[in-house]
Amino acid sequence: MSDTLAQTITLVFGSEGGYVNHPRDPGGATKYGITAATLGAARRLGRKATPEEVKRLTLAEAARILDRQYAQPLRYRELPAGLDYALFDYAVNSGPAQAVKTLQRLLAVEVDGILGVKTLEAIRRHEVTDLIDELQDARLRFLRGLKTWPAFGKGWNARTTRVREAALLMANGDATAIPPPPVGLETATPADARISSTIVGKGTIAATIGTASATIGAAKDALQPITGNGGVVDIVFALLVAGGSAAAIAGLAIIAYRQAKYREAAT
Repeated sequence: MSDTLAQTITLVFGSEGGYVNHPRDPGGATKYGITAATLGAARRLGRKATPEEVKRLTLAEAARILDRQYAQPLRYRELPAGLDYALFDYAVNSGPAQAVKTLQRLLAVEVDGILGVKTLEAIRRHEVTDLIDELQDARLRFLRGLKTWPAFGKGWNARTTRVREAALLMANGDATAIPPPPVGLETATPADARISSTIVGKGTIAATIGTASATIGAAKDALQPITGNGGVVDIVFALLVAGGSAAAIAGLAIIAYRQAKYREAAT
């Protein structure tokens, strides 16, 4: 199975955007797709996170939460490419149990909201592209039945359309053809997007994410917890920066060159 989690999280960040606290959204304060309730649970606060705590959520922590509390229960890495992204985005938008139950109804297996062995076996018996289309159709039907559809329906419809298109590209092995999310991280703060530059010194990379309005600053020596952690978070930040602009790509090339020189000097 193709592990596209890094790209998936980047796309979800683009769809969700930064901090919002819409009065008609039952999830309340939300940032990068992480609600106050989800953040409180992830940090084991014994309560919902406050709006101020949600505002201070970083991209790094959000990526870890999405991996631990969404990707892992969905058994993301065992899903076929394309369906993994479609199911994951649905789960972030409407909850993992709801996403899995919808998929299970399509597969005609026990509907318990838990993605187990029987559900995985049923997935393997179906054509992936058909499942992606059916899942998006069922997702839209579910969303149209919500009382908040008049407020958020236009955005949800556009989002499911983008997810369908991107998921089908992934399923067909064309993931590199997926364009950046059109919304981006307009409300991300510069601190959220800073990449540690301990090795390269005082260089600064400016990266543009998504559209021109979705610009996030980048500077040196921040988000130090990411350095050395590896895994999905590192790849997500690489995608966020490298996908932004030619300036960001040039900056990354300079970093790679200096890191190579640093390694040569150390040997």
